[in-house]
This record gives sequence, structure tokens and C-alpha cells, in this order.
Amino acid sequence: MKKVGNWFAASWIGLLLFVLAAAAVVSLLWFGLSDMLPGLSKHEVSQAATSDTVQKLIDNPIGLPHKALQFITQKAQPGSLGVRSASALIGLFTIGCFYYVVRNWYSKRVAVLGTLIFATSAWFLHTVRLGTDSSIYLLLFGSVACVTWIQKSRGSMLSLIASAVMVALLLYIPGMVWFIIPATLWYVGRLTDSLEGRSAALLTFLSLLVLAALAPIGWTLYQQPELVKTYFGLPQAFPEPIEVVKNIANIPTQLFVRGPNDPETWLGRLALLNIFSIVMFVAGGYVYIKRRKLDRTWFTAFVFIVSGLLVSLGGPVNLAIVLPFIYLVIASGLALMLQQWFTVFPRNPFARSAGAILMTIVVLLAAYNGFSQYFIAWPNTPETKAVFTEPTE
Repeated sequence: MKKVGNWFAASWIGLLLFVLAAAAVVSLLWFGLSDMLPGLSKHEVSQAATSDTVQKLIDNPIGLPHKALQFITQKAQPGSLGVRSASALIGLFTIGCFYYVVRNWYSKRVAVLGTLIFATSAWFLHTVRLGTDSSIYLLLFGSVACVTWIQKSRGSMLSLIASAVMVALLLYIPGMVWFIIPATLWYVGRLTDSLEGRSAALLTFLSLLVLAALAPIGWTLYQQPELVKTYFGLPQAFPEPIEVVKNIANIPTQLFVRGPNDPETWLGRLALLNIFSIVMFVAGGYVYIKRRKLDRTWFTAFVFIVSGLLVSLGGPVNLAIVLPFIYLVIASGLALMLQQWFTVFPRNPFARSAGAILMTIVVLLAAYNGFSQYFIAWPNTPETKAVFTEPTE
């Protein structure tokens, strides 16, 4: 009991900050979730209808992570809150993974500031507070957190089991097979040192467990071959090559210049990234180019390329799949700016503190911009209100 008391006395400040941060994130994701908008959109109603019974999950398990969560949340809380809480839970998980990865790659300050600008971005809020399954593609970032965990723990059993579960879940999501299979084959060889000491029997068991977990989706595709294209993230009818090229060019346009013309998921034609995020993305891109030999650089580039191709084809894969990876690059830009400032003023405490405070203020302003854009401007536009007209009960 004395040891517990000593631990609490030494750690209560950190514990208090963690509780406050968790409360802030939960409030961000669930505040006004049921009543900020006048009703549900047609897409939300359609999505909810695919996950309101167990039988529907069995008949078509494609997209199972979101469907299963939505089934549970709808049973726990009928109405718009239950429909949208599944995406919010995925958002909560993604924020945790994002902080964990950035904290292990950079400093605590960069992790806090990077996570803040990520979690309060309008793009992220639009994705994780809507009752559609767009948020499901954020789960790909969970694989980065799993690899980071394996490396840090040197292949602990818990990290391996969690990674196996994550792989199985991701392979129920349309298009994820193009990421998970190549990445798994590549990283198994790269993680040999981390897995040293783990018996072949354990790794074989986990592999067989993943294969067994994938049996339902395999059976579904065998019974319903019309779902094969959806599972692989492909459209039912392929567009013309010129259309694919236009769609590819439209991706950076939406990110940096003019956003999608869709009042259900966005405000006007604002770019998906604000000015500060764009500047930090450019800086972070410079960092990634300088560190192009790192695995993280190659995997991020791989995600951008494959995601761009799948999105440009017009299939089920959503552009939100690159969202956390873009903000990971932005976090690298933040780290670079702080590092350069501290290099210029290595021993001047006033200058060092001034630089950190200035960067924090700018991040807070960017966070307020995303917060106000989503919570104030977007729900009060006539175009948005015209979309969310379906009954909430």
C-alpha cells in the first residue's frame, strides 16, 4: 500500500494531465454529436441499415470493424448518437495511435502539438463525427502504431497478439489488402531483430489465427462473387484512363487549393488543409526526403501512392485513408521547426522558451480554425441543413 501511495505522490500530476486530456478528446468527439445537426443524412441512414442486425453482419462482413461497432452503439443508444458513435470511437482510437507514434518518434512537445492540430482539424472532425463508414480507413494507421509497439517492446507477446488482431480487422476493410499483404511480407523480414527469441510455434499460431479469422470474409466472397471488386477497393465499372488522371490531379487540388463540393462532409470549397498545415506539410516533406532511407518514409510514400490510385478509380476507398499520414508529415514539420529554433538558440533559455511558446500559440490558432470551421460555420450553412433532414429516431 505504501508503494502505491509513493507512486501516486510522484505521478499524480501526470495522471491528472492524462485525465484532463482524455476528457478533452472525448468532449471533442461527442459534444453535440446527436443534436448539432437537424437530422441524419441519407448516407448515414443507409449505413446504419447495414449494421442493425447480426444477420446483416454475417451476410456481408465487408467493412466489419465499423459495422460491428455501429451495431453495438445503435443497440446501446438508438438514434443519431448511436449511429455516429461508431465513427467517434474509431476517431478516439486513431488519436491514441497518433500520439503514441509521434511520441515514440519525436519529443513529447511535438507529440502534444501534432496530436492537437490533427484532432482539431476540420477534416478529421468531419470524418469521425459522421455516421458513414469513411472513418474506417483511419484504422490503417493502427498498423503503424502496432509496428512501433513491436519495435519498442522488442516483440512482446502482447504487441504481437494486438498486431495479429489489427491485421485481421484491416483485412475486412475494402482495399486494405493492397496495403497489409505487401507491408506484412516486407516488415516480417525487417522486424527479425525485434522478434528474436519468439518461437516459430507462436508466430505460426498467430498466423493461423489470422487466417481463421478471415474465413468468414473468404466464404462471403466465394458465395457472393459480385462483392470481390468492392473488397479489393475497386469500382464495379472502371473509368476511362483520362478520368483516372483527372481524379489523381484532383487529390492535391482538394488538399491544398479547393476542397470537395459536398456539404455533407465539408464546408464550401475550402481546401482540406489550412495554411499552417500546408506550410508544415512542406517542411515535413523536406524531412522525409532527407530521411528517405527510413522505413517510415517508404511506407508513407507507399500509402500515398496506393491510396491515390484506389481513390482515383472511384471505388469505395475514401481519401480519409491518407489523413493521419498527412498529419504525421505535418508533425515532422513541427519537429523540424522546433529543432531549428533550438539549434539557433542552444543555450538561451529565454529565446528557447519564446520559440516554444510562439509555436504553441500558432498551433492553438490553427486548432481554433478547424474547431470553429466544423462546429460553428459548417452546421449553420443552409446547404448543410438541407442534407441532414432524415429523422433521428
